Amino acid sequence: MTKRQIIDVAHVSSKGSSYRITLPKKIIQRLNLSPDDIIAFLDDDGIKIDKLS
Repeated sequence: MTKRQIIDVAHVSSKGSSYRITLPKKIIQRLNLSPDDIIAFLDDDGIKIDKLS
């Protein structure tokens, strides 16, 4: 079993038929995200998150 470290946690909320995930600033900074950026959820031996160019 690989030992993994938790960087931070995110909260999930619902609004109508959609769900929202609120990302902590630490995660935003590590992913180098800005408002209006788009992220992708990739299936790569688990779920990976990446910023789309």
